[in-house]
Amino acid sequence: MAVKVEYRIGIAAPVDHVYEVIADINAWPQWSPIHKQATATLKFGGAFEVLEHYEGLGNWEIKGFIADWSPLSHIHVGVPKRFWEGSLTRYFEMEELSKTGSSFAVGALFGGYFSEREGKLYRPHLRKGFEAMATALKTRVESKIL
Repeated sequence: MAVKVEYRIGIAAPVDHVYEVIADINAWPQWSPIHKQATATLKFGGAFEVLEHYEGLGNWEIKGFIADWSPLSHIHVGVPKRFWEGSLTRYFEMEELSKTGSSFAVGALFGGYFSEREGKLYRPHLRKGFEAMATALKTRVESKIL
């Protein structure tokens, strides 16, 4: 059974404003408190490399690829692991709730025995970091509206 770690937040802005900020992955370190470096090409199979810092956990380097992507909806990142380590999918999802409101979710899905253990162990640190990223995104997007 997979372990999911997620943080979801409501944003008082249209979903296209949220997507505009999220789609510019290379600019994440300018506003996201957990992203120290970010380099990505937003296309199917495109490289996705970020260096994240989580309080109590330290730096976490993610070297993955864009596994699935749909404008104004989601970006899913596959993170290769050895077959016995399980799997890791990072995701960033947006949803239109109204013409002036949307939701954003950031999360990680750990699958396989060793990966599930990793997810359970790191859950408190990741959730806190995901909350910091989502809150910073909300602040950035809503400040552009006002």
